[in-house]
Amino acid sequence: MDVDPIRYEMFLHRLWAVGEEGRSTLQRVTASPIVAQGGEVMSSFYDAEGTMVLACSGHLRFAAATSDAIKYLIEWYGESPGFHDGDQLFFNDPYVAGSHTYDMMVIKPIFLEGRLIAWIATSTHTADTGGVLRGAALEIFHEGIRILGVKVVERGEFREDVFRTLTEQCRDPQYVGLDIKAMIAGNNVCSSRYLSLVEKFGLEFIEAAGEKTLADAEEMARAKLRSLPDGVWRSRVYYSAREADQSDADIIAVICAVTKEGDSLDIDLDGTSPQTSGDTNSTLPSTVAHLNIALTNQLFWDIPWNDGKLAPIRMRVPEGSVLNCTFPAACGLAPMIGGMFVAAVSECLAKMLYAAGRREDVNAGWFGAWYSGGPGFMYGGHNREGLANAQGLYDVHGGGLGARPDRDGVNTGGHMNIPSGGISDIERIEMQYPFIYLARRHVKDGSGFGKHRGGYGSERLLFVYGSTDVTANYRPYGAVPNGFGLFGGYPAGFGGNRALYRTEDLLQRLREGAYPTGADELEGLDWCRLDLPEGFRPRVPIPELSFITDVTQSGGGFGDPLERNPAHVERDVRTGRTSPDVADRIFGVKLDGAGGVDDAATAGRREELRTARLERGSRPDGPRNGGNRGSDGPAAAAGANAADGEVLLHLHEYLDLVRTAGRLVVRCRKCAHAFCDGGENYKNAAVEITMDLEEVAGGRVPSGEPYRGVLLGYVCPGCATLLQVDVFCPTRDDQRPLWDIQLDCSGLD
Repeated sequence: MDVDPIRYEMFLHRLWAVGEEGRSTLQRVTASPIVAQGGEVMSSFYDAEGTMVLACSGHLRFAAATSDAIKYLIEWYGESPGFHDGDQLFFNDPYVAGSHTYDMMVIKPIFLEGRLIAWIATSTHTADTGGVLRGAALEIFHEGIRILGVKVVERGEFREDVFRTLTEQCRDPQYVGLDIKAMIAGNNVCSSRYLSLVEKFGLEFIEAAGEKTLADAEEMARAKLRSLPDGVWRSRVYYSAREADQSDADIIAVICAVTKEGDSLDIDLDGTSPQTSGDTNSTLPSTVAHLNIALTNQLFWDIPWNDGKLAPIRMRVPEGSVLNCTFPAACGLAPMIGGMFVAAVSECLAKMLYAAGRREDVNAGWFGAWYSGGPGFMYGGHNREGLANAQGLYDVHGGGLGARPDRDGVNTGGHMNIPSGGISDIERIEMQYPFIYLARRHVKDGSGFGKHRGGYGSERLLFVYGSTDVTANYRPYGAVPNGFGLFGGYPAGFGGNRALYRTEDLLQRLREGAYPTGADELEGLDWCRLDLPEGFRPRVPIPELSFITDVTQSGGGFGDPLERNPAHVERDVRTGRTSPDVADRIFGVKLDGAGGVDDAATAGRREELRTARLERGSRPDGPRNGGNRGSDGPAAAAGANAADGEVLLHLHEYLDLVRTAGRLVVRCRKCAHAFCDGGENYKNAAVEITMDLEEVAGGRVPSGEPYRGVLLGYVCPGCATLLQVDVFCPTRDDQRPLWDIQLDCSGLD
């Protein structure tokens, strides 16, 4: 059937509006802050075979996951018990679809005159599914109810028996029950409006329009890929976990290689760490769902959000790895390791898009933190009214966003998973949970440093009040940064603190006016001390009136920090977001007695820091710190200078691919220094600096442990511009200069 383009656009816009109405309906019915305010919800539409036709602006991983669930439901239950008009099915098995048991979905088949014509689904994150509390699970059986599809509504009749069976497995049946009813309500709105569209446009048109939007999405995705240069982009992102038989942190890595050739994209995760014995694992369906986040955020944001856009994508994930755990591994922290995977893919995509000249689509990381571990944000126990408390505080929904080539990242701007997310209101948190906030503010020195700095995350200081049985998930401190910066930008700032503190006479101290507003103000108080749990304790008790300090993720930086506008550094110092020490050590900005920029002193300081880079680093014509630099060929092969030549590609903020004297050469855009031939790794011809994390941060993690990683900076030998800052963990990896940009030069010769 030929689809009239005007009616087609009308239909797609109305279908989107229907999905948004269903999503907002769900958010109004639920009592869950993570859904109502945080936005962890999705309404989406599928054809009769379960292929996603359109997802709306909720939680991106939910929509992709539900496609698999529907296809399995058809395979398993199509004959018995079958599907009927008015049915709605509950589902939450992460080994089939979704990330963990807390991702719930309710799926509804849509019938017209007795014929199954489509599916609608709503999904949410919920507070609890029974089982052990977060952090303590060692296998999926510990993580509460795991349902592979059961009718909670049958032929339009609400199944009280099924509903009670599901909710009574949970600590707060009313809370979880309202989440389920909210999904049912969202589906009811979407199905009614969908059938109205069928009545208006006709079933034949709607089915043809669904096929068209899938075909359009695939073709648009392939066209965008054809516009990008061929090559391989690589990334390495670290995180930490705790094995069941050890009390210290185990460093895990997500190793990603993205190969673009023609109109296809190949993602290879070979080398990624093996699965853990705890719950820091992702099932393959969860990893696929997180891939959808990365692709939608950065590459395919302007393409219809459906399964068609994934047609050009292939992914290989080693079985038994932390991103493809084998049953029955626990996976409660799948969204966290999934976030590392999103960061790894996003770094590759950002550099690929930059090389294609699509600067407006380039972002540094949205998931940066100086270290992981310490007390988590998943709490257990009861509140002041005796109601069960099994949910987290999702301040992470107000994290900092990554910097762009032309501006700083957005401060506390959101979360990479949710285009329409939001941070929970403090008053609502204090009403539902046994906590009192003393502060929630931007974290000083917390963003990734760069020519354009990343967006600041937030830090919070709160204390337990009115409850004696609060517990939190807890992990040893993983003293390695995560996230990524671009082209000389740092992956994250080192500000903020995640720790527990015991207090004495807290209420009396507050009455006397002792009102700390951040972790930095707790140091040196004689009535407050750091509380470090001993031994293997995946969850720890938090006595009443204890302090909890926490910091959310921040955005990565873009470009060499020594190129940052001094006036912007002065502004950030004046507003308390950057310390004078960081202004001097990282940005090379000197302030005068009135707090303004001292231009002459700043110019001198920056020249001093550039000189120190060259003196401190290992030269390309000598051995690398801690290992050999590789071949002696790159710098010699290209020559010392390539000022003349035709620029073929801006492959990097500071590097061009040029044709000179009949050869392809990687050349510095600022000083014309030639690094290597176009098909070689420029880092092997750069000055390499090893930056000690304790020296950069001015201190260790709260436990006092030494850092497990370093920052490797790569510097132009000609002008001392900082080209890239990589996180490196020598106890985990041996590939020191990661070959992050490997262009296919065959089509450029």
